[in-house]
Amino acid sequence: MQAVTQHNEAITGIEEARKYAAAHRKYAGPMYGGLVKSIRRLGLPGHYLEMGAGPGFLAVMLAERLPAIEITTVDLSPGMVTIAGELIREKKLENRIHCLQGDAVDERFLEKLGAFNLVYTAFSLHHWKEPEKALRNLWRSVQPGGALCILDFRRIGWICSLPVKLPELEHLREAYTPKEVAAMFRGMGIGDYQIKTPFPYLFQIIKARK
Repeated sequence: MQAVTQHNEAITGIEEARKYAAAHRKYAGPMYGGLVKSIRRLGLPGHYLEMGAGPGFLAVMLAERLPAIEITTVDLSPGMVTIAGELIREKKLENRIHCLQGDAVDERFLEKLGAFNLVYTAFSLHHWKEPEKALRNLWRSVQPGGALCILDFRRIGWICSLPVKLPELEHLREAYTPKEVAAMFRGMGIGDYQIKTPFPYLFQIIKARK
């Protein structure tokens, strides 16, 4: 696997988190739409876990479209947990979405949460310093018959080689190729998975069934 530099930074301050949420709110639909459709097609009721939930946009989108689910959201940033809680109360979904602060590599934390029908994460994989450990922890959190879904950027060589510095390009440079993701899944002993790269091919959606 090619060496990729990850940045596992967390937005800690509430004002910084508020600015992030304001800047990204209008893009939530286009960014998460493909993953929402994939999750809806799974038809899984019950309890979901979202890791790296940020301001809570994706959790709200799912809860509004899937009335038979409850969601536990987890984020490393206390500021993001606060912002997500505000959005969830605004949408009157606090009885179905519960926000926690935590880390995907914290095995004990995840064990205490129990098992879920669906575990999902969006745009977090390329940030994790220990991606294999995080994925193993999330896979353990999927109950039998459940699924793991991941949405992330896809590294494309010719785009990443462009001699320009943009935040969007940095995310692509930090991301993994589908082959690298497949190698991680094989290393975890997961055989039943799919990797799709929908147009415009800058993202990848990974689904694994247990």
